[in-house]
Amino acid sequence: MQSVFIRGVVVAWSGLSTLLALHWLIELGMLGFPDGYITPFARATSPLLHGLAIACLAQGLYFFVRGLIASRSGMRALCLQIVAAAIVTVAPVLVIESCPNSRTCSSIYETLTGTMMDDGTGG
Repeated sequence: MQSVFIRGVVVAWSGLSTLLALHWLIELGMLGFPDGYITPFARATSPLLHGLAIACLAQGLYFFVRGLIASRSGMRALCLQIVAAAIVTVAPVLVIESCPNSRTCSSIYETLTGTMMDDGTGG
């Protein structure tokens, strides 16, 4: 019974990572809409976000295949792989997306780049 539950978690994570990756890729494709202006922050983070979205899509495929063919003994290791994959792909995207709203992250960005945080919001 535990093996079936873990297999369900693995396949669910596969679906979630695929949906997240597709959402992020669509969001990146909409940069500059409707007026064509792409903020310096978006230009700076876009390549990293593209790479993370592709990695998340690849992990979705990987976990789908592994969830279907994993043996009973390998299920716990597979759960640890899911946690590691979430830390490596999903967590950085969440940090990047929340950076403009965080004073600490904004000040780090401004210190590293030497420019003010411009995320496109304003009057």
